[in-house]
Formats: sequence, structure tokens, C-alpha cells
Amino acid sequence: MRMIHGSALFGKGEMSNPELLQAENRNVARMLAAVEDCPWQGRDVKDFRAPQARAVFGLQFTDESAAPTGIQSLGDLTIVADVRLDNRAELASLLGLGAPANGAVSDAELILRAYQKWGADCASHLLGDFAFVIWDAAARRIFCARDFVGVRPFYFHHNPREGRFVFSSDLISITAHRAVPTELNLAYVAGSLQVLIGQFYTRTETYFQEIQKLEPAHCLLVDANGLKSWAYWQPAQLPERRYANEREYVDELRALLHTAVADRIQSPHPVGAHISGGLDSSSMAVIGDRILREHGRTLTGFSWAPPLPDDLAALLPNDERKLVEAVRAAEDFPIEYNRLTGAHVLAHMRRDYALQPTTTLQFELATSEHAARLGIRTFLSGWGGDELIAFNGRGYFADLLRRGRWVTLFRELRQRGELQGSPVWKQLIVSGVLPLLPGGLVDRIKPDDAHPRIPPPPPNYLQPEFAKALSSVKPLTKPESHEMPGIRRMQLYLFEFGHLSYRMESWYAHGARQGMTYVFPLTDKRIAEFALSIPDYFFFKNGWKRYLYRTAMEGILPDVVRWAKVKEDPAMSIGMRDAQRGTAEQAWADLNARVDNPYIDVDKFRAALEANAALPVAERQNVGRARWLAFLTSTMYKGA
Repeated sequence: MRMIHGSALFGKGEMSNPELLQAENRNVARMLAAVEDCPWQGRDVKDFRAPQARAVFGLQFTDESAAPTGIQSLGDLTIVADVRLDNRAELASLLGLGAPANGAVSDAELILRAYQKWGADCASHLLGDFAFVIWDAAARRIFCARDFVGVRPFYFHHNPREGRFVFSSDLISITAHRAVPTELNLAYVAGSLQVLIGQFYTRTETYFQEIQKLEPAHCLLVDANGLKSWAYWQPAQLPERRYANEREYVDELRALLHTAVADRIQSPHPVGAHISGGLDSSSMAVIGDRILREHGRTLTGFSWAPPLPDDLAALLPNDERKLVEAVRAAEDFPIEYNRLTGAHVLAHMRRDYALQPTTTLQFELATSEHAARLGIRTFLSGWGGDELIAFNGRGYFADLLRRGRWVTLFRELRQRGELQGSPVWKQLIVSGVLPLLPGGLVDRIKPDDAHPRIPPPPPNYLQPEFAKALSSVKPLTKPESHEMPGIRRMQLYLFEFGHLSYRMESWYAHGARQGMTYVFPLTDKRIAEFALSIPDYFFFKNGWKRYLYRTAMEGILPDVVRWAKVKEDPAMSIGMRDAQRGTAEQAWADLNARVDNPYIDVDKFRAALEANAALPVAERQNVGRARWLAFLTSTMYKGA
């Protein structure tokens, strides 16, 4: 685990005043101090002087990521990086490094050498998870890049008038720099209030008006002339794979999965993994454990569900723990169940979402604390499978219908109907016809309550001045989420939707406070490119969604998991409700303590909640969608 921080000033006039560099050193020191709650084992700070430019880089790291020297230099180049490269041998060969030298060269130095050879095109040659910044003293510029899916966060502030560029892995850190404004991004806030379920996010914006995110698969060049950004990876341009038979696809996928997991569990520290009983998490856990056992080690699985009852037969229908136990019985590695408490519920409620991105973390709090107590430093997750290699085939039937492939369409609908107990005509309408219709018409036929086309009005419990400020801006919006014809089109849309990178940013920041690095093998670039280039029918065949992935799991997952038609988590949901009981009094005490906040009128908010509770379930409104505004702690807005 690493965090990178830094600040630079570019100017066309005289910048020789030593106080400029001293001020930047103090600001970067504040950035590092703002995240000292993470269990770091080391830190490094370097500053640079060049004609018309000043820069300071800071790095914090845990012990397994400290090799060899923290911030590294090579001639006129210096790099601060959070990186794990997966194609070291290939890079070493392309860069003319022999095998002995390759073993002694760090990932960061390999990137520097790649930059020496390919310049601003170096990121397209890298494979792995990374966010890095290179100071090019000779060119008096900064070059930045982020991995293709956004596993590593990268936030920045750019003030062209002052020639200032500030960056960090963490929002709390970057807002500690005294030259970084923290006015709220009102358009972002307004957009978030229109989303009734889940979190609001975009690929580039944050809750701060002047803090942005570097998009995944993008590079950034900063100098005295300003800022330039571009994409270095174009997934829509990948050529299609065509092999002689299905077995070749299965064998390649199995090899890719093994490599992707192995590359992510090199740390000598204990390894954990989510295990929900689903295909993605279960396969990552099993493959990871088998690789570790080759070296005399084992993996620990973690379930979000509470501990098992004494009588397994008492489990709820479709309880995911039945599938988790099937994996345990087949593989014999330890699995830890976790119980949320009221303290976890309150801790999640108190988060300042502007500074601490959060998505599904309410379920992870107990798990991550448990894992940290056991010394887990690397945590495997199956996230990313649903969008890529284990995609469920949305868009396939509409594409078959559009292209007139009637025989395949009705065969698959019939086979799926036999498996799921759904009539062909209903499937044809929902999965074949509706995706071909315009989005507005689909919304009228099948409304999306989470992302309504007609935005809901602002909550009536906002403070008047804040409500007035919000009404003066045009809300940012998330892309439409309805199904479209074409599997590849749906995959690319979901991949670029922004939820994956937001989720990873959220979990990165949380993991850092626990001393853990979350890793996501199913977002490996090699697997992503494989998933985006294979024939469509591998995602839905013989009535089974995720067909190729299920087939590839033969001998890895028990059949009861591999061919499970339903995976639900009623026990987890019940556990959340149990944890929420008894927290109301403390929750209101917390809100009342913030009665003078400039965002929420607490009395009106409570009245709205009480009125809502008195309504029939079908008529209730999501009046809690602005609750988080009461816990904004270090942000301000410019009143209208």
C-alpha cells in the first residue's frame, strides 16, 4: 500500500525565491500528516528546483511496498508512484535489461525507463495497477498516468493562473494543502440529490469544485503552458478473437485467471478474500488459496453474512451461506463470518462523503476490522467480473432480434425459460423488445426508480440559503442505465460508467486506514481484453448466463456453486436491520449536535422521516437521500 502526494509551481517569470519551495514543503508535509492515521512504516519527501519551476513530492508506504528507496530518480527524471507491475519481464526485455538486472529494478524504476524510451506513450506499455507522477526536470514538466480501470486513485487540483498543480491518492490529503480551495461543487451535490438509491459519481468530478480525478486509462501532462489529458487505451478498438473450438477459450481464460490472481498475492503477509457464494468471489478465493498452498500458505475467506446457526438446515431459502459452506467443504480453507453492529452503522452514517467516498462499505466495516486483526494485508475481491468476463449477457437477445437471428433467439429464450420458469413471450418483451426502444419510452413502460428521468424536487429540509445556492446550478447527471442491444456495447458502457473506479477509490481509502490493499483480479487488463474480444454467445448459451465463466470453473468450484441459478443474501440484509436497531437515539443525538450546519434543517428532516414512516410502504419516499449533508465537516459553499 502506498499513497502519493505532491505539489508543483510553474511560471514564466522569476521563481528563484527560496520561500516558494519552503512553502510547498510545508504544504506537502500537511498533506502527509492528514493521513497519518494509516499504519505507515515509512515515508519519503523530495523537492526540486528548475528554471521557472518548483516541485515537492511525498510518499507514504507500508513495509512490503518500500523496496527499494521510496521516491526514485534516474538522471533528470524523478517518480513518485503507487504501482504494481505485472509485465516486468516483458518490459525488461523491451528496455534492454537482462534477467539479473530485472530482479533488482523496482516497478517505479521500470516506469522511469519506459518513460525514457517511449516518453508520454509509456503508459500504454504498462500492465498492472498504478498511479504515478514523473518530474521531468529537463523538460520542466510533470507527467501523470492512471491504470486502465482506476484501481489506484488520483486526485488533482490545477490553478492555471498561479501555475499550481497539486495531486494526491487521497481526498483528505489533497484538501490539507492550503492553496487548494474546498468550495463545494454544487452541480455535483445537486446531481447526488437526484439519485434515490446508491451513490452518485462521475469519472472526473468530485464534491469539490476545484478538485478533479484523473480518468482511468488516461495520462496527464502539466507544464507552464497548462494541462493536457488524453486516453492511452481504446477498448472499443480491440479485435475479435476467433478460435477453432470452445476448449481453447476455456483454457486461455483459466490461464489468465491463474496469472491475474498470482500477480496480486506476492506479499509475504496473510491474504484474505471475499466469499459470497457467487461465481466471482468464490473463484478468486479458491484460485488464490490453491496458489498459496503451493508455497505452504493458505488464504482466509470472509463473508459479509453473520455467523452460521448451529443447525444448517435452519438457513433461509437461497441463503448464500449454503454456497459458501459448499466451497469450504471442497477446499478446506478457513472462512470467517462477520456481524455488523450498531457501532458500524453509526460509523458509516457519520462519514463525510465528500472526503471519504463510500459505496457498499457499510457491509465491509466489520469484515475489514476482522481481517486487520488477523494480519491480512492483501484482500482479494471479485468485483469487476459482472461487467467483464462474468457478464450476464444483457443486450444479447435484443441484438439477436435486431439482426433477425430468430432460431438462436427462440432456442435460448426457451432454454432460459425452462431453467428460470419464465414464459418465452415475457422474456421476449423484457429482454428482446424493450432494449430496442428509445430510453424515454422504456422509462414510461418500466420506470427506473433509482435514476428517474424526471428528477425529484430538492428535499424540503434543506437550509434555505443552501437550497437557493443549489437551485442556481445545473445538476450533473449520471448516464442512463437502461439495457441496450449488443453485449459488447453493454460491456463498454458499464465499464465506462464510472461505478467501478468510484468503488475502488472508496475501498482504497478505507483499506489504507486498515493497512490493507484490496486487489481485483477480474479487472486485470489481460482478462478485460479477453472478455471484450470473445464471441457474444459465450456470455449466454444453452439458457445459462455467464456460460463461459461457469464452464471454465469446472474443477475449481463445486457444481452447486458453478451452476447455481439464484444467489441471494437474506441473512446479510437481516443482519443490517438488526444492527440498525437501537441506533436511532444516538443517530439523532449526532444530528442534533450538528443543528447549526449550513446544509440540513435537522428538525424538518426528522419531521419528514416521521411522516414518511406513517405512510404505506408503497407510498414512502426516500427522504433520507440528503442525510449525509449533515456530516460534511470541512467543506463550504459560496452562497448564491
